[in-house]
Amino acid sequence: MPTIEKENYLKALYHFNEKKEGVTVTALSKRFAVSKSTVSNMLKDLVQLGLVKTEAYKPIHLTEKGQEHAKMIVAKHRLIETFLVENMGFDPDEVHEIAEELEHVKHPEFFKRMQEMMANFSHDPHGTPIPKHSFKS
Repeated sequence: MPTIEKENYLKALYHFNEKKEGVTVTALSKRFAVSKSTVSNMLKDLVQLGLVKTEAYKPIHLTEKGQEHAKMIVAKHRLIETFLVENMGFDPDEVHEIAEELEHVKHPEFFKRMQEMMANFSHDPHGTPIPKHSFKS
């Protein structure tokens, strides 16, 4: 199971893909405010885990396994934001940081139940689609 830091990289790659933007070491370096060598080291780890594909001078891509894991993290995040706004009365501007912390919870049943509760919502409070995910153990 990837660390929180690795999950954040996967989520960033997913977001770049949603926007149809090619992902580079430079783009990730700017996004995380870290050096390019730090990004390169992380990408090596993600490649070893079978989550990312890289080629010299080509955009970085999630593998099928990486795409599925990234989709799960994004689904968790967006479900949490929706839950916080709809069930707990938070303002949409308040929920991002809370969701950033809670998206790393490792109990699939928790998110299966949240997904059931939020079944009427296809988009998070910011209007972004909530990916469908099975949240398997």
